[in-house]
Amino acid sequence: MKQITVQVQSLLLLVIVGLAVYRLAALEPTCVAGSSTESPCDGRVPSGCTVFTICKGEHVFFGGNDDYINPDSYYWINPGDARNYGAIWIGQPDNVQQGVNERGLAYDATGLPRVDVSPHSERLPVSGGYSSYPIHILHECATVEEVITWVNAHQWHSYMHDQLQFADATGDAVIISAGTDGELVFTRKPRGDGFLVCTNFNVVRPANGYGYPCQRYARTQELLGQLVNEGGQVTAQDVANVLDAVHQKGGTSWTIESMVADLPNGLVYLYYFHQFDRPVLLNVKEEIASQRSPGPLSKLFPDDVQQEAARRYQRIQTRAKYCQWVGMAWSAVVLASLILLLSLCISRWRGLRFWVPAVILLGPLALLVQLVAGRCRQPGNWRIALLEAVGDVMPTVIAFVATLIIVILVPAVQGAWPLQIALEFGLPLAVGWLVFQGPLLASVTGKSYGRFLGQRLPQALVAANLGMGGIIVVTLPLANLSLRICPVLPLTVWPVMIWWAIAVLGAVVGGSFLFLYECWAVRGGFQAWSVLAWREGAVCTPSWRREIPQGQGPSELEVCCDLVGRQPELKPGLKCPSIGMGVVAQFSGSTESRKAKQPPVETRIED
Repeated sequence: MKQITVQVQSLLLLVIVGLAVYRLAALEPTCVAGSSTESPCDGRVPSGCTVFTICKGEHVFFGGNDDYINPDSYYWINPGDARNYGAIWIGQPDNVQQGVNERGLAYDATGLPRVDVSPHSERLPVSGGYSSYPIHILHECATVEEVITWVNAHQWHSYMHDQLQFADATGDAVIISAGTDGELVFTRKPRGDGFLVCTNFNVVRPANGYGYPCQRYARTQELLGQLVNEGGQVTAQDVANVLDAVHQKGGTSWTIESMVADLPNGLVYLYYFHQFDRPVLLNVKEEIASQRSPGPLSKLFPDDVQQEAARRYQRIQTRAKYCQWVGMAWSAVVLASLILLLSLCISRWRGLRFWVPAVILLGPLALLVQLVAGRCRQPGNWRIALLEAVGDVMPTVIAFVATLIIVILVPAVQGAWPLQIALEFGLPLAVGWLVFQGPLLASVTGKSYGRFLGQRLPQALVAANLGMGGIIVVTLPLANLSLRICPVLPLTVWPVMIWWAIAVLGAVVGGSFLFLYECWAVRGGFQAWSVLAWREGAVCTPSWRREIPQGQGPSELEVCCDLVGRQPELKPGLKCPSIGMGVVAQFSGSTESRKAKQPPVETRIED
């Protein structure tokens, strides 16, 4: 029969422990967007807009935060004509953000990852590009019912990268988004008192989004629910307070402009750079009649409001420079550590195949380990375990940084939990097992690549989960802080350098977990990275299983070799002579016959 070895049982137990630690640590909120005044993490998209409609009694308000990475927006007017309603607009002519027409129909949108939809080419064509659709709708429609009729009668885009919200003066509101079948879905606000909210996940298809659940969405729902359920009327200031609670202050995005539209009365309150105590009040019909010249949105506000906005933008830019300086400093520290390593090893180049990647990835942390344990000719078990932990933790540093980069550059990952799970559990294992265990260790053992990888898989599983479980406890809060301070779109090398430094800091905790495990492993006679670091000894790896014939002892021996590659005499309970770690497997029967039948699971490395 087959029986899992004690070593493999311990490995599997440690995998479970590592998964538990990792998942507990992952409960920390993560995002790649700026923070609001109410929560530490309220979005995962650089344009983390919040849009809602609230109706209570005769009062109907439409609110929206326009969040992005620009210092200003643009304001213009379409006066309309005999066939088209006039409207005021905010955004850019080729990228409309918000609008209100003279009949009290309002529009705003929130960004989503791109998905394909049915264009329905058999319907009426629409002139213009992607952003022309809301312009056509506000020119031709006065109510939400008319909006839905218009959309169902006209051709649509072949894709969508947003969801649209429209609201009218009667309190009706709708969100238009892409359904799972590629058809448009209309999500209506219930009749009467109530509200309708959208942020940066598809309300009918949450996986199509930049993070679900979304704290901005939950916070907005909570505050609007309080306004509807409490006594008294809803005012424009109440709505502005909700926008204030979920605005963004910098980092990956900030709230450039906010709008509160009193739809029954045709009034629009505008706020610049989240200065919610200094609104500009516009009457939509008067604005259309005045035909104000188009220009920067900031020009609608008094000079002191513009100056305060400029100061806030400058603070954001200053923090961005700090991020650049920190990234440059970490790059310099790593380079200095590498130069110092090479200067220390100039008379003895052995083991650089291990130490150069270690110092490049871990910087001064690896250099310190090299000085403490890497130069000792007669190491103790703790020094061997320390080197093994360094080798184990290196891949998790790469995996953590790569995960952040993927999440930011591939928005679909942020709303797709299967992809997140695959990254969280698969990437550390893939990097450690295939990129490190394979090329760095298998190539010097003389074994076939596939056979060696099969034997190292238990170790790779433990290293990946314990390493990432420890790293993520430290790195998630610091990564969130960096994302609230440092601009990441367009992504440059300096935020990556900061995440790299953060990952190395987390590697101290992850490496501590791995050090405790490796102390056990070294006492059991297993080693790998220390052999590569010293270029002496043999790689000793536990096998997955061993055959135990009925009535006999173990038939596969876990054998370790001493530092000079001597094969120890196989006696029951004998330890490896120079390494002093692990016990040669005890068995009954002839040593010679065992050696003839079963080769040891180890490989010698000699210079």
